[in-house]
Amino acid sequence: MALTFTVAVIASLLAWQFTSSPNLQRSTLAQRANAQIEEVVSQSPLVNLVEANVRFTRADIKGQNTLLCVVYVQPREDAIASSEEIRSRLTQAIQTRLLQQNLNITPLIDVSVLELPTSN
Repeated sequence: MALTFTVAVIASLLAWQFTSSPNLQRSTLAQRANAQIEEVVSQSPLVNLVEANVRFTRADIKGQNTLLCVVYVQPREDAIASSEEIRSRLTQAIQTRLLQQNLNITPLIDVSVLELPTSN
């Protein structure tokens, strides 16, 4: 009796997991997206990655699985591009990479270019 009950519970949990997989897989998708962001930024000759935060929002936008990505970078010493140009290039590169991964997400990217303090 107990064995039958246990098997039934496990089977129902597995069925539930596979029928509602997008919600249960969000953590894994966020980790994959974060790894992709780190790879894109590491390939840029303009910046160094300071931090990347990736999370799914609770926004209820119909037909959209919103992934919010906040990326902090620091320009390299030899970078000649403006902060706005760096921001634009990285935003486009990250969105393109994430969309190519077919993760069924809508990536919204915010890149902050952090400047070192200047000495007086």
